[in-house]
Amino acid sequence: MKRKLLIAVPLLALVALTAWFFRPKRESLGEEYVSEKSVTLWSSMAQVREPLGVLSYGDRVDTLAKRNDFVKVRTATGTTGWVDGRLLMEPALWQRSEELLKRAESLPVQGIGRTKVATNLRVEPGRTAPRLYQFGRGVPVEILAHAVADWAQTADEKEAGEPQETKKEDWFLIRGVATRPPSETTARSSFPQTTTQAGDQSVPIAGWVIARFLELDVPDAVREGANAANLRPMAWFELNRVTDPTGSRAQYLLAAARGSEGPGCDFSVLRVYTWNRAKTRYETAFIENGLCGKLPIQTSKSETGLPEFHFFNADDPHHERVYRLIQTVVRRIRDGEVMAPRSRSATAAAKAKGKSN
Repeated sequence: MKRKLLIAVPLLALVALTAWFFRPKRESLGEEYVSEKSVTLWSSMAQVREPLGVLSYGDRVDTLAKRNDFVKVRTATGTTGWVDGRLLMEPALWQRSEELLKRAESLPVQGIGRTKVATNLRVEPGRTAPRLYQFGRGVPVEILAHAVADWAQTADEKEAGEPQETKKEDWFLIRGVATRPPSETTARSSFPQTTTQAGDQSVPIAGWVIARFLELDVPDAVREGANAANLRPMAWFELNRVTDPTGSRAQYLLAAARGSEGPGCDFSVLRVYTWNRAKTRYETAFIENGLCGKLPIQTSKSETGLPEFHFFNADDPHHERVYRLIQTVVRRIRDGEVMAPRSRSATAAAKAKGKSN
């Protein structure tokens, strides 16, 4: 019996050791995505180390190990190295960014601008929402939507002199690109490449930014009119162009807000600026105050080719308001019919209401 045990025990140990040696090995802890314009891949975590390459925004990597803030990764080409784990994005957040981009691709552009400072791009409005990317200064973007969020100040988005009390602030949903070196392939390709430079290959990206951190590229005529009326532009459009001895001139629609940031409406004022050929200047052809409009505003043409614009207002969220520009006159369209202009008393009452808002 003892002899049998002496044989069986080593045999079982050998079987167990063999099974452990040939066990299926878990090669990867998971996957993550690069969330910065460029991330260095290092040979080790030591102070003396060598760069193995550079990863770009959107690159997928397999995570092999984690040590404090560093992550050992394997790239799509099979290169293994270490990166700063804070510069990687988890799959769930990447999926949210993909869904946000898909939504952004379906929205009409409401205006254009560029970043004033280094600006964090977030997955939803609010400074505490997960960060998707950071734009540098002067990056062109397209504005798609507006939202309001509580002001929750963070260390990386602090401005000198900002008040500490709780308040509301405006956010814009924007679409832009994360520029990649020409030698890299793009992770996404459906976004129109309107903001890249020659030789660049870029990854489209969408997210929410603080509206105040954008410099809006508003046409001069619209900017001058808005400044004179103390309005904050929220969206603007070229409705059409008219001929002039000095060349064709654009005619514009402006949607704007008054007062401090954070109202419940996307815009409260509409203005249309038309070109007066006789006086060779822009004039305000249409004003409507007291609105609680929601973006997006859409522009189109009537059956006869006249410019139209339409949007939803808070007082009737199920029916679009439609307006038509007839030469230099704007008329509201209801049930396909041009509405008669309001009486002087109604217009005066609307103006008084607008001044009080």
